[in-house]
Amino acid sequence: MANPVEDWKAEKHSFEVWEDCEKYAATRTPMKEIPQPDLERLKWYGFFYRKRDGSGRYMNRIRITAGEMNAEQAREIAHLAYEYGHGIVDVTTRANVQVQGLEIEHLPKFAARLDKVGVTSKQTGHDNIRNVFAHPFSGLIPDELIDTRQLCHDVTALFVDSREYSDLPRKMNICLNGTDQHSAHFWTQDISFLATRNDDGEVVFQPLIGGTQGQNPRLASHLPVLIYPEQVVDVTRSILDLFRAKGSRVKRNAARFRFLVDEIGVSGVLQWLEETLPFPLQPGISEPTPASSHDELVGWFRQTNPKLWTMGLSVPLGRMTWQQLEGLGRLSKKWGDGQLRVTHEQGIAVINIPSGFKDAAATDAAALGLGVHADPFDLNTMACTGSQFCNIAVTETKGQMLQLIEKLRKRALKLHGIRIHMSGCPSSCAQHFTADIGLKGVRVRRLIGTREGFDVFLGGGIAGQVHMGMPYRLGVDVDQLPTLIEDVVGEYYLLHKPGQTFSAYWREKLQAAKADKVGDEEYQPPVWLCESCDHRHIGEDPPVFCPSCAGLRRHFARLDNEPSSAETAVESRDPSPVRSDGFNFAAKLEKLSAAGSLTVEVQGREYALFEVDGKITCTDAACPHEGAPLAEGEVTDGVVTCPWHQWEFDVCTGCSVTPAGHTIKTYETLIEGGDVFIKTASNAGGIDIPDQSPATAVKAADVSLRVLDVIAETHNVRTFRLDNSQTVLPQDFPGKFAQVCIPVEEGELWRSFTISSSPTDSQHVDLTIKLNPDGIATNYLFENIQPGSKLRIKGALGGFCFDPDRHREPLVLISAGSGITPMMAITRFLKDTGRSNPCTLLYGARTQSDIIFHEECRSLVTDGGAFQYVVSLTQPDDSWTGEVGRIDFERVQRFVSNVAGSRYFLCGPNEFMDELRAALTEAGVPEDRVHTEQFHATPTPAGV
Repeated sequence: MANPVEDWKAEKHSFEVWEDCEKYAATRTPMKEIPQPDLERLKWYGFFYRKRDGSGRYMNRIRITAGEMNAEQAREIAHLAYEYGHGIVDVTTRANVQVQGLEIEHLPKFAARLDKVGVTSKQTGHDNIRNVFAHPFSGLIPDELIDTRQLCHDVTALFVDSREYSDLPRKMNICLNGTDQHSAHFWTQDISFLATRNDDGEVVFQPLIGGTQGQNPRLASHLPVLIYPEQVVDVTRSILDLFRAKGSRVKRNAARFRFLVDEIGVSGVLQWLEETLPFPLQPGISEPTPASSHDELVGWFRQTNPKLWTMGLSVPLGRMTWQQLEGLGRLSKKWGDGQLRVTHEQGIAVINIPSGFKDAAATDAAALGLGVHADPFDLNTMACTGSQFCNIAVTETKGQMLQLIEKLRKRALKLHGIRIHMSGCPSSCAQHFTADIGLKGVRVRRLIGTREGFDVFLGGGIAGQVHMGMPYRLGVDVDQLPTLIEDVVGEYYLLHKPGQTFSAYWREKLQAAKADKVGDEEYQPPVWLCESCDHRHIGEDPPVFCPSCAGLRRHFARLDNEPSSAETAVESRDPSPVRSDGFNFAAKLEKLSAAGSLTVEVQGREYALFEVDGKITCTDAACPHEGAPLAEGEVTDGVVTCPWHQWEFDVCTGCSVTPAGHTIKTYETLIEGGDVFIKTASNAGGIDIPDQSPATAVKAADVSLRVLDVIAETHNVRTFRLDNSQTVLPQDFPGKFAQVCIPVEEGELWRSFTISSSPTDSQHVDLTIKLNPDGIATNYLFENIQPGSKLRIKGALGGFCFDPDRHREPLVLISAGSGITPMMAITRFLKDTGRSNPCTLLYGARTQSDIIFHEECRSLVTDGGAFQYVVSLTQPDDSWTGEVGRIDFERVQRFVSNVAGSRYFLCGPNEFMDELRAALTEAGVPEDRVHTEQFHATPTPAGV
């Protein structure tokens, strides 16, 4: 099979694990003695193994379809949490509830008692369809277009207990919304059905497909059809059939439904639906109305029956005690009709409360510690399960978020609708990518050791429409978070434009910014002590008055050089323990086997791990050429191909195959107990190879952009203009390239093309591409990509770029053929920014019809400024009066007044660049002032 997961799924259907579960329960089998595949199969019944919980316990995730729960169910779940678990009940961002702390002997009894009250936990994990949710108050909202609860149950009936639909390539999320206001949550699901009215006034659904949070977040794509309510189940079935039939089972990190949508396009999904559905679909071009706010689910809400109310309660971070849930069950029967709703905002509501009972119901809720009125921190913060229980989380979240909230409260910070979401790992269970401030758990290295920290994302959520957050700071220590958040919120309040949201402000500011790693010294303001009450204030200045005792500002004294509590707690910790034999832990073998190759960080440096024919090898993480991540390259017969420029390296020896002379280091590996260890101090052959590659591989944004226009530059050159209005592809310096994903039968083919637009135009990304008659990639693009198509790209990448802060010499841009594309990015940047660098563009082409961007370059000359443009043709006709022949060093000497004092950018065939580089360095040009763009290791034309 394609990967180890698919292997054990094929060996035994996961439904068949229940008989084994009953045996394990009867014998109280310890978790460590249960085969790993069976532990995974238990997720088909909603039981998740938790190795971090003592000696090994289990969590149960209960499916709450459409968010509907009655009093009997609530009280039974509460009792189960008390009798068998830790006494806590968590509400999730998919409106599930989870019970932690179960022993193996409890699982059969737990499932049986759930079944008796009409709920199930089946298929709530692994490669299954998760909880199907709707607007939490569906059926109660006065202006709702359609009550979607029954549709949620009908869709759920498709797959629960279905052996066919319990074998998907990866998990799938489905939701419906019957209102005409769709919050951000609905834009990140695999399938969303969003209600609207068609031209005849009928209620229909606009579908969105392929959205995800997780490690490769993406907003869903609009499927341009209108679906009637009675068609929803059939359309869902057809999409599930498509996913089962064509979804990838090769690499699990590229197997979600979104990758299939990327591969076949929205048009491919439409074609499948047209071929498999027994009815035609009504076209619907207009897209759903973008989200303008988040759902308001806490407070009092009048229902369709004006005499009845919904009481939306705030559940801080989604965690309740069993007494609170049990009490809500009693409360719902006492003051309502025994019905509750669980929300995707980690909250809960009691419904159908008569007007006269509102105050009494709210009083009883307050007695349980749950309020109908929430402060901004309870209302606008969210956290996933975290490392307290979750096997894959790298940081604790609920505890860290509670502490963060308290620290921000003490600083008197007001959020005013600014949402903070905290996830313990890249899986984004707390949906940090669509929060105003998103926090993703990481381990950070400090002088005092390795600590919990977070990468910080800003600008997610609502900024005109739904957006994914942009990286702001990486590796922020937990103790640095309060000051960082206070800074970014304070800056927004001070500098935003009237009506501008927090996310809109930061998206505008971060358009071309690069997320920097944070060090020990940052976000560490002074500490001030109130000498009246010992209250400590953290900030650049003391407060006007003490928030603890109201003492005046003069009573505060500054504490200098006081170590933080974190420093004193862990100052003796080793940042990365080294075994006595010199080996360091690098990765889990299972994770490496599933992926085939991994980038790992050990002792503050990154390495690439490869599994080749059952052997584990380790090399430097970055290609010595421009820092590309080698673990993302294709590996064939033990040779990895750089994903950017196709340089090749033997992963066993580190020797460069093509081009020669660029050997990378290799490192000794050790496999022990399912773990991969590496010895960083030596290489496999014992040869002292000087460091050529950077310690960290370059990371690139991976996004899908819509094609706005396809511009014919010449008979065989086109510019594909992409919509980057959401600025999801960060750009900094001109001259860089992007990788484009081309769907092929074998999977994905990535090819590199230079960005010809200037980074000053943050709204667009232009890729100018020359057709290669024998090339798979360019033929696909020329034949299939039209305005409205989407391209998945990674970028911006490469070290071939103009840096205005470092490159202050006169510029000489020399290119041949389509190698002019990075030069256009540079010249456009110079024009847009008014740079004073004199610039000479020497361009070689075959004929007049092959000259690319001719009129634009000529206009740059007539616009004035220090710009010189020279074109030389190798096959001119009689009408040509310009230069003739190849661009060579003799021509450089004629048109460049200060040859040795200029900076050169060369792009074209490798032989052409090699000859010019040799001549320039011989003429006294320092080697670091000659930049060449090399997309191929062999002397072939540059693929730009």
